[in-house]
Amino acid sequence: MKNNILENPIFKFFKEISNIPRGSGNEKGMQEYLVNFAKERNLPFYKDKYNNVIIYKKTNNDKPIILQAHTDMVCVKDVKSKTDFQVDPIIFKQKGNLLQAKGTSLGADDGIGVAIILDILDSDIPVNIEAVFTSEEETTMCGAYNIDIKELKSKEMICLDGFEGNTIITSSASFTDFLIKFNNEKLLVDSANLSTYKLIISGLEGGHSGFDIDKNRGSSHKLTAELLSKIPNTYINSFVGGHNYNVIPSKTETVFSTATSEKDVKNIVKQVYLSAKRQYKNVKINCIKQLRNSIVLKNGEKFLNFILSFNQGVFFKDDDNYIVASQNLSEINSEQAFIKIGLRSSDKSKDAEMLKNLKVLCKKFDFDGKVIDTQPAFNTFKNSKMLEQLIKTGDNPKIVKMHIAVECGIFQDRVKGLDVAIISPTITNAHSTQETLDINSTIQTSNWLKKFLSNRK
Repeated sequence: MKNNILENPIFKFFKEISNIPRGSGNEKGMQEYLVNFAKERNLPFYKDKYNNVIIYKKTNNDKPIILQAHTDMVCVKDVKSKTDFQVDPIIFKQKGNLLQAKGTSLGADDGIGVAIILDILDSDIPVNIEAVFTSEEETTMCGAYNIDIKELKSKEMICLDGFEGNTIITSSASFTDFLIKFNNEKLLVDSANLSTYKLIISGLEGGHSGFDIDKNRGSSHKLTAELLSKIPNTYINSFVGGHNYNVIPSKTETVFSTATSEKDVKNIVKQVYLSAKRQYKNVKINCIKQLRNSIVLKNGEKFLNFILSFNQGVFFKDDDNYIVASQNLSEINSEQAFIKIGLRSSDKSKDAEMLKNLKVLCKKFDFDGKVIDTQPAFNTFKNSKMLEQLIKTGDNPKIVKMHIAVECGIFQDRVKGLDVAIISPTITNAHSTQETLDINSTIQTSNWLKKFLSNRK
């Protein structure tokens, strides 16, 4: 990495953050880092058992404002990467104006938001800030749900958890975690006429199930099911792949047994690969013959048909071509008998329609599905003075609605009268190994926020 970038304190902080393991649920190290940051600067702070931290800085008599970011990240790595996210740092590299990680997700979502706030806390700008750093945003959002809101006095909040530079996000989507359990009883079959294969589909872009859901990233689960459905006389031994509710699946591993000839199997795999390659340039399909396996899923055909029947991606768009509702078949594990689905919506009626359809689909295949968690949407207030000032101090920023689920909705739901908006640098391909951070956009976002804070009254 070029040394000059670390001369900027934002990237110095980001480097320090990247050295700390911080997958969701593993933010204790980040909490300790933030507490030490506050102690070294004699700044008051609050911490709790959920690994949340609030750092306070008051150097003027302006009304306080909340700056908020989450400390965890989505941990995804390439097949060849040996990174252990429990102990290893994220190693990033600079390519011109861009930052990427080596073989893993970068964690700019939302490590760079944390770094921008730390830089402001470390600066000499006269401010009255409540800097809120929350845990487990990428999974349970338990940090936002459990932080003691009595520790907050402000009625305005700027969140740094977005994806587009020079943009103000003024509304978000709700998010629903839907968990399906199914009967994964195994069956012993006569394997004398069967051959067993391990099928690995990988190389898809994956990404954020809200921001990237309409970008034709493909689904490794759907592609796997489509391929298997083309091979006659087939049993499924196992089906495993995907990550969190909010990640588009990019890799799926299956083991299947079939009476179809090896020649025909290879020909089908080849045809599916050539077809997929036209849509997804980096897709990889490996099908390797294994030792015979006579232990198969008793309801394998039903399981496969469920995946084939699921409508992956955008569910509904409005007249302005804005994504209103979407659904993501995220993580599947036949060995542990679960399927995870993430639903997003900025319209309650579409949310209800998706849930109804999903429950009908579960009933059709005799699966047990239920809502595990929901996160509310947020909306910036009409005639918001904070929004007016953000626009005034920005460089003609775009005002957008975004199909993402963020903690802002939880804070707005819990703190009566809280006005919220989101700004951020440009981050592309979040939640994937291709995650990229725009360096210039990061600096511009920081300068914009500092100008906004300097002009507040």
